[in-house]
Amino acid sequence: MHQPRRKQPIVLALGLLAGSLVSPWIASAHAQPDDTRRIERQLRTAEGNEDYRLRTDTNLSLQERTQLDVGGSLSFTGLWINDSSDNSTRLLQPEVVLYARASIDGAHQFFARARFVYRTFSDRDSFDGRGDRWIEPFPDRYWYEFDARKALAAYQGERVDWNLNFRIGRQFINWGSGIALSETLYAVTPTIEFDRRWRIEGLAGITPDHTADFDTSRWDYDERTRRAFFGGRLVYTFEGGSEIYAYGLSMVDYYNENRLRPPLTPLGRTEFKYDSWYVGLGASGSIGINWTYDLEGIYQNGKSWSDPLRGVQRREDISAAAGKANLAYLFRDEGLSRVEGEVLFATGDSDRNSASSTSGGNLRGTSDHQFNALGYANTGLAFAPSLSNLVTLRLGGSTFPFRTSETFEGLQVGIDGLIFTKFNRQGPIDGLSTDRRFLGGEIDVFANWRLTSDLSMTARYGIFLPSAGTAGGKNARHFVLVGVTLGF
Repeated sequence: MHQPRRKQPIVLALGLLAGSLVSPWIASAHAQPDDTRRIERQLRTAEGNEDYRLRTDTNLSLQERTQLDVGGSLSFTGLWINDSSDNSTRLLQPEVVLYARASIDGAHQFFARARFVYRTFSDRDSFDGRGDRWIEPFPDRYWYEFDARKALAAYQGERVDWNLNFRIGRQFINWGSGIALSETLYAVTPTIEFDRRWRIEGLAGITPDHTADFDTSRWDYDERTRRAFFGGRLVYTFEGGSEIYAYGLSMVDYYNENRLRPPLTPLGRTEFKYDSWYVGLGASGSIGINWTYDLEGIYQNGKSWSDPLRGVQRREDISAAAGKANLAYLFRDEGLSRVEGEVLFATGDSDRNSASSTSGGNLRGTSDHQFNALGYANTGLAFAPSLSNLVTLRLGGSTFPFRTSETFEGLQVGIDGLIFTKFNRQGPIDGLSTDRRFLGGEIDVFANWRLTSDLSMTARYGIFLPSAGTAGGKNARHFVLVGVTLGF
């Protein structure tokens, strides 16, 4: 049996550290996605790169043919938020993460991870109103993956260009660029590669308990979301590794409650079904050795129910769109420096009073032009609105400034500047707003310091300066996160 490796725990812990603290604050703003998802995308991209070229000796015992990686992390983090009304919130969070990964002949992969998180807040400042508590679920990832190409290489000594791969279990799904879907699902994800250029990726899954929905007017919106996803993605890979793709993704709403969430006024039976299709085109890759890019455009259609507060509900059409364009320049220097720019947009609807909820939602007799999805986009730390009726411009960079120093070799620093405007001037955003288009600007800075192979520290600070387009106070909004993680 191979000895456990020591590199992954610290990376995994860093992702959990940043994401688990950002998520509770974001949940208070209609449950927006958090930084955990971005780190998970990086981990998923890095998986499965081993090349098994030699035939496996099946006379060896299963124990001798199994590669086992076990580990975990201990972390303690603190989060401080000051909003535009000068209200302050403090969260302290200890966390234990345990994981195990097993690979049998390279063809069969098993993974399980458990997180034990306890959140304690300043007095009466719990984000969800439930006070200090353990956060469920404890086992948050567990899946099995089979790879036919690696199986043929291991058991028959054959190398083939085609492949059949599938993963089944509770797993993190990042569909395309993640705007349409970036969430944990109970899912099966088959992938068929016809050759080294063409592949088809499939998805069939459903949200587990404790998934926060974008429709916060629902009863138990953060505990009992029931959305199923069915999709297919066609990908072509160029010689240099760049990709273009097209996909279709269906989101089917199986939520069966008909009650509005308190303290909304009871209106009897309310219909919440929000069923939609997402059709996307995208590309990612590099230009030369210094430039990288990531592009995606999405059209959303389907059916939703009209606002129950403004007349008898009726089923109406959804017609919305979203997209992103990211361009980065890599300096290829000793400090791994990079600068990047990104534009995000999502359409809005002028007759909505709420960006994402059924209550206060689309007006009866009109099409719904507000983009909504269980996806993720980087919209800053302090403001962090969901990608709905929004246009965002982000410019930033990062570097390791002291690579020659033994003490500070693992210190990375970075900065982002963001500008926010509405797509539809009269439409709502995720938060209080006026009919002005410009919403404000934000500066985010961060530092990640890997002191040893197992010990790291992180810090995040964001300040959002609101404009006349935002309501609820004109003071600057502050976000501070610090933490330390020990991997083992």
